[in-house]
Amino acid sequence: MDARFLGIAELAGTPPAAVVVDVMRAFTVAAWAFGRGAERIVLAGSLDEALALKARHPDWVALKDSPPAPGFDAVNSPALLRSADLGGRTVVQKTTAGTVGALAVEDAPLVLCAGFVVAEATARLLRSRGCDGVTFVVTGEDGRAERTWRARSTSRGGPPGPGRTRPGSSAGPRSRAPPPS
Repeated sequence: MDARFLGIAELAGTPPAAVVVDVMRAFTVAAWAFGRGAERIVLAGSLDEALALKARHPDWVALKDSPPAPGFDAVNSPALLRSADLGGRTVVQKTTAGTVGALAVEDAPLVLCAGFVVAEATARLLRSRGCDGVTFVVTGEDGRAERTWRARSTSRGGPPGPGRTRPGSSAGPRSRAPPPS
């Protein structure tokens, strides 16, 4: 597999397959949300967009990076989702890194949202789809946390690719379905 690792600012064009890597919060929270029963996650491009979606759909759960803010149900925190009942609900998520990276490649035929907690499922999906070329979009503060993820994966016998990643999954623009099990 041909793997490229790019920051959000380095993206040019639409890759055939993109794995957006945010290991610290966004996609760990997404995995927890699905684990707590969320039906889908809608990624918002701005705080105003997240609040507008919440206003149109009051039963949706709106999450953002801390600090807490009026109109949002919670902050992006796996610990805060541990006891949340999200059964059948839609979560609106806005973060400063992960959602920005995912929206930057939303037109790609395959977009996977990945972090440590979903690494193996991402790899299985990439293998099952026979992806020859994958662009890993590193997010976060200058990609530091994600470079740690890459180094950790590489030290286990190769680049993070089939066998070493894990996603949300592509369910249309701005909406992500649960990761494969």
